[in-house]
Order: sequence, then structure tokens, then C-alpha cells
Amino acid sequence: MDHEVDPSAVELSEIEFDHEELRVFWDLARFHAKLNAAPTYFGPTTLESVPPPAWAYGDSAESDAYVATVLADERGSTTAAVDDYAGDLPQPGVLSILCDGSGRPRALVEVSDVSVTGDDVTESFRVVYQP
Repeated sequence: MDHEVDPSAVELSEIEFDHEELRVFWDLARFHAKLNAAPTYFGPTTLESVPPPAWAYGDSAESDAYVATVLADERGSTTAAVDDYAGDLPQPGVLSILCDGSGRPRALVEVSDVSVTGDDVTESFRVVYQP
């Protein structure tokens, strides 16, 4: 069951993400999702150095309920107006960190499908890692 999310409900400015907690989560997620399977000889890659963007949905209770559903289903989706993307639609394979209402990282998610219907963009994702 996909759960559509109105991105306008995402209030990133109201959530203070703990960068150290995100870094630790990203290190664990990369390892468990086998995203750093091959060692590099020329220093760390961008994927190893920079965590993907973190986001949360709605207020604390609403966000927590959404996260619980996504984690149980191991997938989810969001729907937004095409204009909200300013011509830069999400691409399959892009990673992000889904946080709960308090800003705590809860899952590494990957865009699995993007569809445009009329003026709406639906971005489906799957859970790649959850602690």
C-alpha cells in the first residue's frame, strides 16, 4: 500500500537535524546496504563523504505515523505538483534519509519510480536500510 504525501506538509525548517547522528546513521546504512563494497585507492568517494539529504514529513506525530507505516511496508510514495520540482524531477536510484518528527534518522530510502500524471509527480521509494 503506497502512502501519498503532500510535500507542502514537510516543514524542514522546523526540524533540527543532528548532523552527527545523520553521519553515524549514514555510515551504518552504507555498510549494511553494501554501498561501499569496493575499497577506493584514491581517497573517499562523494558517496562515502557526503550523506544524502535528510527529510521528514509533517509535524512530530504525523511524521512518526508516516515513518512507522513506511518502515512496516518497506516502501512509500509522495505526490507533489510538477511546478514544485522547478523542472528537476527526481530520478530512480537517488538516495535520501527519512527522519521521524524529532529529526532522528529512521531509514535510508531509494527512489524506485517517478511518474507524472497531469500536473502531479508521484515519487515512489523503497526502504534500503532501517536499523
